[in-house]
Amino acid sequence: MEELLKKLKERKIDFEIKEKEEGVKRKIARKTILIKIPRERLRETVKLLIDSSEDFPHFSVCSFTDYGKHVELNYHFTIDYGKPMEEENVVLRVTLKKDDLKVPTLTDLIPGTIISEREIKEMTGIEIENIPDGRHMFLTKDFPDGVYPWRRDETSPKETRKLYEVWK
Repeated sequence: MEELLKKLKERKIDFEIKEKEEGVKRKIARKTILIKIPRERLRETVKLLIDSSEDFPHFSVCSFTDYGKHVELNYHFTIDYGKPMEEENVVLRVTLKKDDLKVPTLTDLIPGTIISEREIKEMTGIEIENIPDGRHMFLTKDFPDGVYPWRRDETSPKETRKLYEVWK
């Protein structure tokens, strides 16, 4: 982990470290490193993560949040996965403007990202550049084009928009 932090500093990549106490006696702290990067540096940062880890980093999921004028993708990784009380989390946070929704694929670097990338593409309308398999996985074949269930704008299903209005 120290090597990763050193390389992030060298490359002037912003990050913050959060610690959370764990264990019965609350003495062991699990670190989460939050790295905010532009999409142009996503692949570079993933390569850095791979090169800086003794074990290959475990990719969990890519999560999505719609903030109105922009959206955010969070790529969740675990370092030292499966080692009790040694695991550390790394979250790569990429913000995209709504008028420029695209990110590069990571499948050639970490093949396990394919499921999350397909899901993000299908549920949000974000273009995953060079994705090797962009077929739908979850929505039915007759689901309308241009409607994205995870979005909170005019592209979301009308039933979902009604709920968002109630929650505001």
